[in-house]
Amino acid sequence: MAELHLLRPYWLLSLLPLLLVWWALWRGQNVYAQLKKVVAPHLLEHLVVGETKVRRLRPIHLLAVVWIMCALALSGPTWEREAAPFADDDAGLVVLLKVSGTMQATDVQPSRLARAKHKLRDLLQQREGSSTGLIVYSGSAHLVMPLTRDERIVSAMVEELTPELMPIDGDALGEALQLAGKVLERAGVPGSILVMADSVAPSQVEAVSATKPRTPVQFLAMSAAVAPVDSGLNSVASALDAPVLRVSVDQADVQQAARRARSDFKAVAGTSSGNRWHDAGYALMPLIALLALMWSRRGWLVR
Repeated sequence: MAELHLLRPYWLLSLLPLLLVWWALWRGQNVYAQLKKVVAPHLLEHLVVGETKVRRLRPIHLLAVVWIMCALALSGPTWEREAAPFADDDAGLVVLLKVSGTMQATDVQPSRLARAKHKLRDLLQQREGSSTGLIVYSGSAHLVMPLTRDERIVSAMVEELTPELMPIDGDALGEALQLAGKVLERAGVPGSILVMADSVAPSQVEAVSATKPRTPVQFLAMSAAVAPVDSGLNSVASALDAPVLRVSVDQADVQQAARRARSDFKAVAGTSSGNRWHDAGYALMPLIALLALMWSRRGWLVR
């Protein structure tokens, strides 16, 4: 509650007319006060009977309560943030695909790279309608496709990727991670990174650990499930506090990666200063509507 404030505080100024309106209506409805002007006080108390003498709940009292609650609701009290509407539509995922000579190994049929392409297409289907970008890296990192909701474009681009197209063979994971961060920053949306690789070179372990990206990262290890995960990949994942998924024969791996991407996005969005404040004024609407029903009582407005 330390962050309690009003989104539209100027609506509280509507309470000022309430004082004048309430006083005018009160004077007009107070029959006892009107009779005091024309009847001697020592006679009036013996002449007046019933509700004109006994003060109880009247429409004027209810008017004041509803007016105050409406002003408070319109002022927008808030104390916590919420994710923006349609937040899942803005969930960005940048896929880092390693396209190097080691990805041509056939311990995963038909090859590590071919299986990675197949898994990427499955992932795009899982994330249909969400923004996905693609970066390929080997000895250098290159942006293939910025964030887009058209998975067909990404699928078409990935089909033509081979190690022979890369300028230099090697492992530039650190450069690829930095490029992914820039892609998300330029897009102006929070998101996460998925690295699809079989291994991480020892030189990259120290480089990536020294410059940890602020964006959540997860790894999909493109090596045989029976073989242990590459030690360099495990070291980088541990340094980044990133989960490592093993490639599976079904879609369990990409389904888990898609769920992780959504949860990572919501975690980032929940702490982002760009999220809007939750307007708690709407919570007062049912109570205001309930009190307004009092005006439908027989004799409440017209005797």
